[in-house]
Amino acid sequence: MREHDMRVFPEARDTLDCFLAGLDQLAPGLVTGLHLAGSIALGDGRPGQSDIDLVMIRAGESDNASTMAALEPVLAELRGMHPAPVLDGLVLGEAHLAAGPDEIEGERPVVVESTARLDGEHGGWNPVTWQTLRQCGIAYRGTPLDPDRLWHDPARLDAWTRDNLESYWRPWLGQAERLAARDDLPALIDEATEWGVLGVTRLHSTLATGEIVSKHGAGNYALEVFPPCWSPIIEEAIRVRERRDPAPGTPDPEDRVRQIRAYMAMVIEDALALPRRTENEM
Repeated sequence: MREHDMRVFPEARDTLDCFLAGLDQLAPGLVTGLHLAGSIALGDGRPGQSDIDLVMIRAGESDNASTMAALEPVLAELRGMHPAPVLDGLVLGEAHLAAGPDEIEGERPVVVESTARLDGEHGGWNPVTWQTLRQCGIAYRGTPLDPDRLWHDPARLDAWTRDNLESYWRPWLGQAERLAARDDLPALIDEATEWGVLGVTRLHSTLATGEIVSKHGAGNYALEVFPPCWSPIIEEAIRVRERRDPAPGTPDPEDRVRQIRAYMAMVIEDALALPRRTENEM
């Protein structure tokens, strides 16, 4: 990692250094590259909030069995020494960086909440991970990735983003209607505000710009592109993201649920109406 890269906050550095030291002791040469994506790479990593999203490159001769044999004990020790922030990511071969997520077949080692497992459908196997690495990935170990040698397909990213709005966010929006009836709504409303408002806005930004934006960046984007009538709920989501105390006049939880639902419905429809990107757009 470049010493001047301040995106990696100290707690994340401690966790990563401990993890790599354990792997190097148990299986020298297994991990030839470790690249950070997610909120840390996007400049929005926050101690106490952010996980460490990573892509590990393993040596070409390594197989799933040897990789899991190294990961499992090292991660078990890591969970005791550094329970937070947790690691979440993929183990790939060098060739996968150029081939892209659709070329990954079968089960492969992945890390979920600092636990190793074999999986065929990890959430990180998607165009967002590759685009984030291309935009701003951090080479914590190994040579920085050449964006021109990374898989890049604007049309595929566009299609994946639209599908995510339809398959995840529309159902989530439907479930949000039931939030107002829950007895624990006051405890849930901040999380729902940040996740829902900033979540759909990130996807709107991707469809509009072709790039990945952080949660905080999504809030700033929304304040610029949407009419002022939506600013209160956007600013509330940013306030939650920044862990600031509520301002006087903050809507009660039931009112906020209504604002969340109205805003998300607007953003989803507006995003899906944006022009589709083509294979030739770069």
